[in-house]
Amino acid sequence: MFESLSDRLSATLKKLTGRGVLRPEDVDAALKEVRMALLEADVNYKVVREFGERIRSRMVGTEVSESLTPSQQVVKVVHDELVELLGGNAEGLRYADRPPTVLMLVGLQGSGKTTTAVKLALLARREGHRPLVVGLDLRRPAAVEQLRVMAEREQVRFNSGQGAVEDIAREALAVAARGGEDVVILDTAGRQTVDEELMEELRRLRAAIPVSEVLLVADAMTGQEAVNVGRAFHDAVQVGGVILTKLDGDARGGAALSLKFATEQTVRFAGVGEKPADLEVFHADRMASRILGMGDMLSLIERAERSVDREEAQKVEKNLRSGHLTFDDFLVQIRQLRSMGSVGSVLEMLPGGAQLKGQVEEADAETEVGRMEAIILSMTKRERARPDIIDGSRRRRIAAGSGTKVTDVNRLLKSREQMQQLVKQFGLGGGRKGRRGRPSMAGLGRLFG
Repeated sequence: MFESLSDRLSATLKKLTGRGVLRPEDVDAALKEVRMALLEADVNYKVVREFGERIRSRMVGTEVSESLTPSQQVVKVVHDELVELLGGNAEGLRYADRPPTVLMLVGLQGSGKTTTAVKLALLARREGHRPLVVGLDLRRPAAVEQLRVMAEREQVRFNSGQGAVEDIAREALAVAARGGEDVVILDTAGRQTVDEELMEELRRLRAAIPVSEVLLVADAMTGQEAVNVGRAFHDAVQVGGVILTKLDGDARGGAALSLKFATEQTVRFAGVGEKPADLEVFHADRMASRILGMGDMLSLIERAERSVDREEAQKVEKNLRSGHLTFDDFLVQIRQLRSMGSVGSVLEMLPGGAQLKGQVEEADAETEVGRMEAIILSMTKRERARPDIIDGSRRRRIAAGSGTKVTDVNRLLKSREQMQQLVKQFGLGGGRKGRRGRPSMAGLGRLFG
């Protein structure tokens, strides 16, 4: 996400690096580049104008911090204003003081409401709550069935019915009270475009049910149109926050940067993939750091803690420290990496990862991970446990069995050796204990070595 904007802003601010003194014309040139970058990212032109004026007002007559160079001061100002522009959010779900918490999801057809309903339910469950999802999209063929199937797959309780949506919702609240569910998520109907019939249905539902919060589900790929959609839904049902879906597929990010300014609606969550767990709290400060190429290690650590099997990770770490990393361990690491999302989404959370991501084509990286897994699965159990016995004939057999080349097998064997050498080089072996309680992702950086 934000790839094109991140590239442009990083390049612009890099030109200022190393300059002891910034002349007014330097700042003017940088601001012009920043404005162009934002416009190309499909950010609303009024937002771009206001953003530029705010940066200029903060830079003119401001004393440079003793701990920062003038160029670093510009980067700090741009970062702070990006946080403000993105809405300054750092909170997740808001729960009612008295259960149940009723979340009403609204949005256009195809924005991802149904998938998001289940993702929110899983988020609530991770936070210790018992969710119930309610299918109220009676107009779209198979919408209710889609929600039921997804909910059952994730073992989330489901409810729906026939008749007026407000009656179905009332019955769902009664079901939740009897079953002990304290979070009720309403998946409402959508349309291809905003129309009065849809809005009237939503207004009736909003008036009939004690809704804790209305969340707009918006497709990030729609760009500035998301702003118009946001205004329409807010006028009808008082939207309390926005969930941007498909943000992993939008290299520009104009919707995220325009919504708060244009509609006063804060982006609260981001859909960053198709998996049920691919919903993250939209931390404005972390996202601003990511846009400026500074990475987002906190989100990466949180994603690892959520996705990685702790016992498996500790077993891999133990073998790595002992100097005997098996290919079963290697396979665990590959699958842990995959469970965290696409290779590209992981790379962009690393400081400087945007540049690395640019050097590694996303499709190539995913293909390489799949190739490694195929090679390991073509080994015998003994070969995976004792890689040192894999001689020339075994390499040829493994390559044939995995549909790869001997050079691919050799590269994987070399990656394992390099990983172990790295551990010795930095003194991580010899039984030294690392921090307990966090899953280790040791060695993932060498997977493409």
